[in-house]
Amino acid sequence: MFRIFLQQIRRDRVTLPVWILGTVLLLAVSASSLVKEYGDADGRTTILSVALATPALLALRGIPNGDTLGSAAHFQSFAFLAVTIGLMNTFLATRHGRADEEKGRRELVAATPVSRLAPPVATLLLGVIANGIFVVLGTLGYQSAGLDAGGAFVSSAALGVTGLAFLGLGMLAGELTATSRAANGVGAVIVLGSYALRAAGDALGRPDIPNLTLQPAWPSFLSPIGWGQQTLAFTANNWAPVGWIAALAVVAVAGALLVHSRRELGASLLPERAGRATAGPALRSPFALAWRLQSPTLLAWTVGSALLGLALGSLVTAISGANLDNPAVSAILQSLGHTQGDLGQALIPALMILVGVLAAAAGVQAVLRMRDEESDGRAETILTSPHSRAGWLLSFTAVGAVSVLVVLLATGVAAAAGFAALGKSDEAWLALGQALVQAPAALTFVGLAALLVGLLPRLAIGLSWGVFALGIGIGLFGGLLGLDEDVQKISPFADVPALPTDDWLPTILIGAAAAILAALAALVFRRRDLVT
Repeated sequence: MFRIFLQQIRRDRVTLPVWILGTVLLLAVSASSLVKEYGDADGRTTILSVALATPALLALRGIPNGDTLGSAAHFQSFAFLAVTIGLMNTFLATRHGRADEEKGRRELVAATPVSRLAPPVATLLLGVIANGIFVVLGTLGYQSAGLDAGGAFVSSAALGVTGLAFLGLGMLAGELTATSRAANGVGAVIVLGSYALRAAGDALGRPDIPNLTLQPAWPSFLSPIGWGQQTLAFTANNWAPVGWIAALAVVAVAGALLVHSRRELGASLLPERAGRATAGPALRSPFALAWRLQSPTLLAWTVGSALLGLALGSLVTAISGANLDNPAVSAILQSLGHTQGDLGQALIPALMILVGVLAAAAGVQAVLRMRDEESDGRAETILTSPHSRAGWLLSFTAVGAVSVLVVLLATGVAAAAGFAALGKSDEAWLALGQALVQAPAALTFVGLAALLVGLLPRLAIGLSWGVFALGIGIGLFGGLLGLDEDVQKISPFADVPALPTDDWLPTILIGAAAAILAALAALVFRRRDLVT
């Protein structure tokens, strides 16, 4: 097992440090910018009071607990950092689990005299060490901003244990699904679903503005990210939620190891549907093949996102009407110029950004399937037929673009139906339009992924997801990190307009950039050799 562990470390000698150091840097910069900008107690009290009075902010950020700097740092950044560390761990579980089986590496290991459980246990050990390093560096990152060491350790430990819980859930996803793409998709949905549950619970919670605290609603207690927030780091330093998350991690890992010990190598609990015996006319073009490969995964993305859209009407209505009988909340909302209707309209763009992120992820995944086909040697077979190299790349890019549009349209229609069922026709049209206006930003990541496949094939998958995470972080949390407005504009999602608007120039430019990236990708791919 030790040699397997060393081999996994060698394979992740670049990927894991980038994830860990990038997340720690995000943590440290966030804490430092908070200290510089909100060092005054009166200013923090005002900002946190506004946050408690604005459910949309609670949905995006978390729950405050007092006016200390440490509490504000935990409130501002914990939820997003938990998503980042969660994705790191689910991808780690898939990379050394289902992906190794898919590539045939696990079969080679199984042919040697080692225990059947040695590879997943080695992956678990690697995950424990990686998350432990993050806890140490995260604690130092908080302390570098001048925050309390005890609270820094509690917050970092909660993030590290949350990562282990998602590692276990990612390992379990690899046992359920038959492909690494499906396992990564399930893992990402679990992480983002946990964030969404926490967001709904926090937005529907009961605020106590005089004491600057919030009692979350029940959805938050269904999420390990919501549990981590309950540590109330830097104030109460409650260790009990860390124990809850650790118990979830133990159960998930034990379940994954139990299933792995009993199933056949290469099989899964959810087997793939058998395909046709012959290709038929529907698979006689690169586009048809790309569509056939992506359609099952796209169906999962579409259904999950549409369910989120369907619940959007009820969620926005509940949030818009929540807590308005509280005089303190009403006073702050009036001072911000919010009415009940205005608040609902402000929530729709904020929540639809998350749908745009999901659509972009579906599109990027579709494009990167092209790289898998190339590395496995199947692209070479296809390109010996009378099909152009540019047509091959543009077919997968087109499927990625269609994936983006299908996810956005399905979610927008579902959200519109939810609002229409509540008798809110204005919000229904607004939700549909706000979903579709995410398309240019999401398509930019599709074009960029295609260009990376053309330019740097061996690094394309890691770089594409890394750029995607960086773009989402800058676009959604650039203000939190204290970044200049010009820097925030680097991310396409920072330029998504909130409808209604008269300024369509940024959206048009972003759409044009997506098309140019795809064209450049086709040109570059024509000029390079295939790389396995």
